[in-house]
Amino acid sequence: MTLNHTPNPAEQSLARDARQLLAQGEIQLSAGQQRLTLTPELAGLLRGILERLGNGESITVLSHQEELSTQQAAELLGVSRPYLIEQLLDGRKIPFRKVGKHRRILVRDVLEYQQRDEAEKRALVREITELAQEMGLEY
Repeated sequence: MTLNHTPNPAEQSLARDARQLLAQGEIQLSAGQQRLTLTPELAGLLRGILERLGNGESITVLSHQEELSTQQAAELLGVSRPYLIEQLLDGRKIPFRKVGKHRRILVRDVLEYQQRDEAEKRALVREITELAQEMGLEY
């Protein structure tokens, strides 16, 4: 299930207020007679969502088990659909399955690829920086 929301100005204000409340330590929710205490991880997740909503950003929440179309996966990665298909899917860098003629990609697999790709880029930048320092180059 995909949850998608763009906040109106009143919701932006409410999100900012709620985020400030979540930043004040242990968080307890109550409804009627029931009371729950949020873990720090859940409170942090909610603070992140509320911060973005408070800034007027649209939020989309996806399950890692959800399947994306090639267009959706390309948009998530910030690449073109042809690049996604030819380089990443056909190049076996991201697993997918076919449903009829259409490819479907798990959100989890897209995010794992994105993390690997970013780690490789950081490693290359470190390597180039070290080489430049060894060669005495200014950068």
